[in-house]
Amino acid sequence: MNSDTDAFKGIRVACVELSKTAFLPAESFDPNSLKLLACLKKVEVKLSTYEDDSLSPKFADYVFVPIASLLKQPTLGESQTEYVLLIISHLLRICWSSNGKLPQQLAQQLFPLISFLISPDKENIKLNSRSDEFKHAGSLVLYQFFISLRLQQYHNEFFSNSSPKSLPSLGHSITILLKILEQTPQNNELQLKVLSCLEILFQDIITDGEMLSFILPGNVSVFSKILMKPGRQIHYKVCVRTLEVLVKLLVLVYDDFGLQVQVNELTDIRELNEVGLKSEQDQSFSFNKPIVLLQKDNESDGNTHRDTSWLRATSSQIKIALEAFIPKLLKRNNDIINEKLALFVSTLLDRCAKSLHNCEPVFVSALVNLKRDPMFKLSTHLGSLKKVLNEDLDKLSDIIRFENADKLSVMEFAVDILQKNDDDGILVNGIVKRLLGSMNESIEPPTLVDKKDKITEQSSRITTMVNFEEIEDGNGVITLPRLSKDISVNLQNFARHIGSLLLENSNLSNVIMELISEQVDSPRTQKIVALWLSASFLNGVGRRPKEEEDYLQFGSSVDDSGSVAEEACLTVLEYCNELSQDVSMEIEGNGIKKSDEFAICTILSSIGTVCSVMKHDFQPELIDYIYTITDSLASPSEAIRSVGQSCALTIANTLYHGSVSTMILSNVDYLVESISSRLNSGMTERVSSILMVICQLAGYETIESFKDVIETIFKLLDYYHGYSELCLQFFQLFETIILEMKKKYASDDEMILKIANQHLSQSTFAPWGMTHFDQVLNMLDKETESKDDIMDDAKLLEESKGPSSFQEYFDSKVREPDSDDEEEELEGDSPNNDADQWVSPIPRDSYKILLQILSYGERLLMHPSKRLRVQILLVMRLTFPLLATQHNLLIKEVASTWDSIVQCVVCADYSIVQPACVCVEQMIRYSGDFVSKRFIELWRKLCQESFILKELRVDPTVHNNDTRSIEKRVKFPPVTENALVSMVHMVLEGIKITEYLVSEAVLEQMIYCCIQVVPTEDISAMSLITGDIVWKIRNID
Repeated sequence: MNSDTDAFKGIRVACVELSKTAFLPAESFDPNSLKLLACLKKVEVKLSTYEDDSLSPKFADYVFVPIASLLKQPTLGESQTEYVLLIISHLLRICWSSNGKLPQQLAQQLFPLISFLISPDKENIKLNSRSDEFKHAGSLVLYQFFISLRLQQYHNEFFSNSSPKSLPSLGHSITILLKILEQTPQNNELQLKVLSCLEILFQDIITDGEMLSFILPGNVSVFSKILMKPGRQIHYKVCVRTLEVLVKLLVLVYDDFGLQVQVNELTDIRELNEVGLKSEQDQSFSFNKPIVLLQKDNESDGNTHRDTSWLRATSSQIKIALEAFIPKLLKRNNDIINEKLALFVSTLLDRCAKSLHNCEPVFVSALVNLKRDPMFKLSTHLGSLKKVLNEDLDKLSDIIRFENADKLSVMEFAVDILQKNDDDGILVNGIVKRLLGSMNESIEPPTLVDKKDKITEQSSRITTMVNFEEIEDGNGVITLPRLSKDISVNLQNFARHIGSLLLENSNLSNVIMELISEQVDSPRTQKIVALWLSASFLNGVGRRPKEEEDYLQFGSSVDDSGSVAEEACLTVLEYCNELSQDVSMEIEGNGIKKSDEFAICTILSSIGTVCSVMKHDFQPELIDYIYTITDSLASPSEAIRSVGQSCALTIANTLYHGSVSTMILSNVDYLVESISSRLNSGMTERVSSILMVICQLAGYETIESFKDVIETIFKLLDYYHGYSELCLQFFQLFETIILEMKKKYASDDEMILKIANQHLSQSTFAPWGMTHFDQVLNMLDKETESKDDIMDDAKLLEESKGPSSFQEYFDSKVREPDSDDEEEELEGDSPNNDADQWVSPIPRDSYKILLQILSYGERLLMHPSKRLRVQILLVMRLTFPLLATQHNLLIKEVASTWDSIVQCVVCADYSIVQPACVCVEQMIRYSGDFVSKRFIELWRKLCQESFILKELRVDPTVHNNDTRSIEKRVKFPPVTENALVSMVHMVLEGIKITEYLVSEAVLEQMIYCCIQVVPTEDISAMSLITGDIVWKIRNID
């Protein structure tokens, strides 16, 4: 009571001021008076401070006195009416909210008044122009009224046929709420308040479905419009609340139990007369569908609204509405909306399955597309589920072609439910055939693929570098022709799921066997697609069963599934072998096309999949496929290399503890046999690339197993030296062999130099560093050999000027003694020869390979192919440091190859000059004084014949007065620049061994050329003599 007294005191002044305006006569009353508006605001603000249900109804009677007088005025302004509504909502909240405080008579008077104040016309025309604030006030007062009403004892009778006075206002208030809901799409709070009003009304006040059936159509129409609007206009929370309210309304109206629906299955056509169905057109279903009857039809007294006719008419309208807004909600792809939509559909299937039987396909399709079944209802509607799946399967080609990846996961969800009731596996087997057919229709025909450009290497260098650290274990998805990576991934996931179901039915092997056997006369692309699909089925073998199926896994069933999987794997492997041979024969000599790339990638991926499934049982099968895998690692196609690396890593992780090199070494005998057979068959195109990959992966040890193959390659060089591409590949292989040999035996350059300089005397006191007579004899022998070499060189120069063609040159070189013959002669001269003391860390057999490579390189150095000559010079540059580990054999090879390489140094093609200069630099560095005279002759030849030297000023006496300008040379093109730098480094290396043997003028000439290319500081630091000459050139005119 004290609270009422305090409230009276607080509100009294505001009510008195309001009464002064409210009790004015009609002719003096201004409905839009600002003073009136201010008084209403004061009352509303004061009321907003009171807590819910804190005051008695007497307080409301006191406050309502000026409001009642105000309402008797002819008109009232919009803003004034808005605050009147807010005041009434506050009175409902603080005085009329609990049970017994709102008498039924007062509620019957207040409810139509509220509806009238919000919208005085039944068509709600004026409401359209009202502000959002006004609409919010109207929604709030209705919300508070319904809140108060549901707490009263009479709330169930308030809107019923027993008290019809309130029914017109009920209809009016619902149309008001629906109008506000529809017309305020940007005001989320207002829409949510309206939906809360309707929810209280449908759920707590009107519980009679018969009563709600009258207002159902209008509600469903507005709700559908709301749900169909795009996400930019309707907030997801509004959609969620709309679905919650709509499902409660539909359940109240169409509840099977409330309607007492009886479903009769027709067994005879004559039963149609018994149920009183005169025309098929009156039905929303066909004869094989359930016929819905209502027991109420027979019991009704003519006042029942919901009868069979009503059900037929309204259920079809409900279906139209559902078909309109459900696809829109699915496209929004909002998880919260999807979750609520799934619950919406499942609830209707649970409570209204008979009444809304015509909507069953819509419900089932929605749950399948949502991939959710929260109430496990799909298993009881298998007929509709099969129909939905078949409709999607009929469109599978379009689904694949237009890359509708989500549809594939939807189909997977449907198949997962259906297969639990598919004991004979007919469903899954049928899906396999339709899947293969749809994939073949979707991909590009092979005739079109073959017309595309061949896959070519990006450079003359064969790409063989393999980095397994960047490759993930496991096979990636092979992208199907004309399809994207995403749809290919989804297709494989779908096929993988089908494979797991086939394994559960112990039907995997039979399906794969049938699938492959049907492709005998098919085009190759379709065969590859069948293999792709079969391998995807096998991927499903490793899928774990679901948790609810864990308890059903018995030992015998696991063993059976393992044998079925192994049989399927062997079938796929045999098919891979057959297709691999066909593809290999086709691409030999013709290059790789896009269709070949797809085929090889699929074969490799399938082999990796089989290995993943068979585990250690794959070991005996590997020997048949190790060459195919290794071959892929050297492919010019990046895609094939990538898949090959993934496949190799999968096998290595499964069988060889992750070591690819161990895998190669363990199967090197089979690789030797495969490569030898291909060489003997004339299939030489891929051999060098494969050997390069093997050598890089497993190291130089593999070359020792390939000695016969290497000898065969040397023979092929004899026979096919005119084929530049073949020779180029072989010398690229030689480069790899040399690099791996260096890595194993002499990886440190300092160590090589130390070994190479062992023949030099370190003593400065004894004559020439000699301490006993044997060393004197050795020195005399070396001097004799050097004289013989010089005489041989002179003899060569006195002979004919040279062969007229490369063929004559090569033939003449073949007639010369081979490097291995020289080695045999060297070893067989005398038992006391130094060759008995083998100081090189490189074994004799490996050293012999170096000599052979150098010999064949020297013979082919005058080949017309520039690419081949550059590659040979590169190989020679790598060879000389390794030969230097056995000095007595090095000097023979230097003497033999010097003139050929020098000819490359003075040629007009700078791209050849550059590697030739680097090669000569290496020869000088490791031969030392042995080539000092040859270098002096080389300088004379450079001055007379070299094209590259003409780019520089050679005479130091002919330059302008600014002597420092010689260091500022012109900027050359990259090819010229590289050649000049290499030539200068070669000259500087030669100066180290000849600076005491040439005249100062010649030395000054050499250094003058070098200064124009490299920094003077580098030259000055070489020795005192070079430093003095640099100073002289720069400072003395």
